[in-house]
Amino acid sequence: MTNHWDNYHRHWMLLDAPLRPTPETVAIFERELDLADADVLLLGVTPELAVLGRSMLAVDQSAAMISGVWAGDDASRRAVAGNWLDLPVGGASADAVIGDGCLSAVDSKMARDTLLGEIARVLKPGRRAAIRVFASPETTEDLPGIEAQVLAGDIENFHALKWRIAMACTTGGCDCAIEVRTIRDTFDRLFPDREALAARTGWSIASINTIDVYAGSDTSYSFAKLAMLVDEANVWFDDVRIVPSGSYPLAERCPLLVLG
Repeated sequence: MTNHWDNYHRHWMLLDAPLRPTPETVAIFERELDLADADVLLLGVTPELAVLGRSMLAVDQSAAMISGVWAGDDASRRAVAGNWLDLPVGGASADAVIGDGCLSAVDSKMARDTLLGEIARVLKPGRRAAIRVFASPETTEDLPGIEAQVLAGDIENFHALKWRIAMACTTGGCDCAIEVRTIRDTFDRLFPDREALAARTGWSIASINTIDVYAGSDTSYSFAKLAMLVDEANVWFDDVRIVPSGSYPLAERCPLLVLG
């Protein structure tokens, strides 16, 4: 088994919304947190978010992601390898904490709770965090229904399909977890002929083949429902708000969780 993050950076330029934030979403981060003069802690190395703030420290568990995606350190911005569940920064040291999908990149309720606690620990008093979440719908979709929507042309891009399959296959209970290799296996079962899928949808084979980065990975994601994420955040923060993150495929399941 492998950690697919060590290869993920090779596919980065093939990814699109909802897997990456759009310029509209980046502007919403900036508006909600008033980042112009902020010293920002970024969870991950998302390039679109790396330009925000007066200064930035980015923390990512994967050295390969840092070397493959981070634009490089300069006087005001640097990236370090570290564990989000034990952040390598002091308490009350950040004006803002931001992240893209990081509550889904951990695999259990316990891990989400630990991450939220770390965000609360490192924020300066009175300051806020914003995390774009990938939240399962309140009513779980079934796979035949997803397949029918693909064939009818009702799913905008491959990455929206990938997340819809993931959310449909997420386990019950509080962890809401799924092994990423299960996402790929389920996709291959639904659509065994990728050339035919590409021809039917207009999606590129290169985009479709990004799912192969999940093959053999021992990583799991979690896709909790929005109400569950809000409840978990309320343990650590007095002010938890849901802010729409823009207009792109599956945006309705990807709001910002603003925490203060």
